[in-house]
Amino acid sequence: MVENNTQENTGEFGRMLKLEKLEFKKNRLAVGSSVPEESRRRLLKGFFAAGALAGLAGYLYWPNRWQYIVIHHSAGNYGNIEFLQRVHRQRQAGDPIDAIPYHFIIGNGNGMRMGEVASDWRKEHNLWGAHVSSRNSYRNFLGLGICMIGNFEKYEVPSAQFESLINLCSRLMIDYNIPVENINGHGLVKNEMTLCPGKYFSVTKLREELSKRIDGQV
Repeated sequence: MVENNTQENTGEFGRMLKLEKLEFKKNRLAVGSSVPEESRRRLLKGFFAAGALAGLAGYLYWPNRWQYIVIHHSAGNYGNIEFLQRVHRQRQAGDPIDAIPYHFIIGNGNGMRMGEVASDWRKEHNLWGAHVSSRNSYRNFLGLGICMIGNFEKYEVPSAQFESLINLCSRLMIDYNIPVENINGHGLVKNEMTLCPGKYFSVTKLREELSKRIDGQV
């Protein structure tokens, strides 16, 4: 696993995250606040629109900052956007963003079509993720989270779902110039204490397939 400028990223982006989260708290955007969901979304969009106008460099950097891809499994047999939004509200009620914690999810045929890719407004507005712990805040800020619906600690990854993951990752790698060594499973990120995405998910195989796909397009 390659860690690029971890200390530098953690310091710089940690400060940015703290400032942004403080601004959210001022606007009472936390889940469960008295502000309705649609109002929270309007305030959030207005906040980022104002931030974008603060400087052209910042505007250009924000949607193109992605340097990592982190793969997860849902650890459950059923899943879709609405279901994972509800789960996220229950498990991470302090997250000011009322969305799934990932940027993409890939269906397993139960709740979504097999291999179907879906996302919500977290990716639409290129907001930071909530898919790794606070020990790796920079991976939330600089890393795209992809969740595969299913439990790969118990079951093999369906081939159609894995192929969909390869297609999605290869597109993101090209769009954001992400190197293959910066693609990892959640539990393989330094200091993350989890079995995710499960013993039957092979990051090595994913990287090999992505290298073939990307090399073939160069």
